[in-house]
Amino acid sequence: MKTYSMFRDKLLKYNIRINIINGIAAVIAMNLVNPYFVKFAERIGASDYHIAYLSSLPALISVFALIPGGILIESFKNKKQITGSIIFTHKIFYLLLALVPFANKAYQPWLFVIFVGFMNFPGSISMIGFQSSIGDIFNEKSRGKAMALRNRYSTVCGMIIAFVSGQLLTRIPSTNTESIRLYQLFFIFAFFIAQIEVFSYFKFRGINNKNKPSDSTYLSSLKEVLKDFSKEKNFLIFAGCSLLFHFGWQMGWPLFGIYTVKYLHANEVWLSTITIASSISSTLAYTVWAKLADKYGNSIMLSISTFGMAITPILYAVSNSLSALVLFNIIIGVSVSGTVLILFNILLEVTPTKNRTIYIALYNTMLNISAAISPIIGVAIKDKLNIHTALIIVGILRFIGSVAFFIRNKLIKRYNI
Repeated sequence: MKTYSMFRDKLLKYNIRINIINGIAAVIAMNLVNPYFVKFAERIGASDYHIAYLSSLPALISVFALIPGGILIESFKNKKQITGSIIFTHKIFYLLLALVPFANKAYQPWLFVIFVGFMNFPGSISMIGFQSSIGDIFNEKSRGKAMALRNRYSTVCGMIIAFVSGQLLTRIPSTNTESIRLYQLFFIFAFFIAQIEVFSYFKFRGINNKNKPSDSTYLSSLKEVLKDFSKEKNFLIFAGCSLLFHFGWQMGWPLFGIYTVKYLHANEVWLSTITIASSISSTLAYTVWAKLADKYGNSIMLSISTFGMAITPILYAVSNSLSALVLFNIIIGVSVSGTVLILFNILLEVTPTKNRTIYIALYNTMLNISAAISPIIGVAIKDKLNIHTALIIVGILRFIGSVAFFIRNKLIKRYNI
């Protein structure tokens, strides 16, 4: 018994270490690319609607990817092998993004949008594969600590990369063409860094590789889930509340980028500074949120963190300078870290162990249907009214979602769902 306990502790420490390395590599690659999507798009001639499609098209692509991908991963004999291969495929798109400036100038914005969109096909499948793997690797007791440590270390590294990349993108190029060339180098470098993420995923131990019967089909797991779907009340209530909150969350995505780049005229240094400000507060907040969630419960802490996110668009709306935006992003980082961490924890809590990947795929499909629509609605409201009013409306919608999580918490306690 003592030997088993020692082995279990050793395995836990090993997987936590691999999880941290995986998170660091993923964030470094991402922070070389994602924070500058809007600025890069602007440099190659993108319009406000191109920027909105950078949020909505990936979500639309995910709608068609998640359920088939979830069925594939759940049905495959080796979950680690298929998920790791899909993660690698996702990273190849960094190289495709580097090719965009070589295309005809008139087609570059749309080509960039299309590559970013279709990048999310393998990206969304690998995400649910990874989430399902984490459910296998860490039990409920150790999961919060493992993910908090992953987020803490990866955020620090991401913050450093954001600072360095912002400085390089602002100080080295002297023309728009030179800036675009440096972006291309960043995309290529991100691809090679991402290979560490792929390699480290394959080093995880404890991922369930269930051998399916030879006569099973990819659709059999989905049919089983759909048959039992209405019985999973806890999952359905959570998914409904999350969908309501995410609609307001996603609607603000293009508005934040447009307001920062086109209204406040942020360059790459300011974009990296804003990322760093949010990262610092996120780093300090991750472990605090994990401890508070352990002490008071995930549900009540999610209500609090999402309320903080409801204030985010209001803070943007009243920001009349980039300095103010940097300050406000410290507050924003705290709320986002709590929301991301606790949403993931609750998702794994309410998702049945059997066919977990399929349930996660269905959940993410619902969120991505929302994400395909809401960014376009956000930009349309901005065009019809103005960006400040649009941001306030986003804040109100997020507040309604936060209240929904609070009501869910009360219902669970009262009716012991």
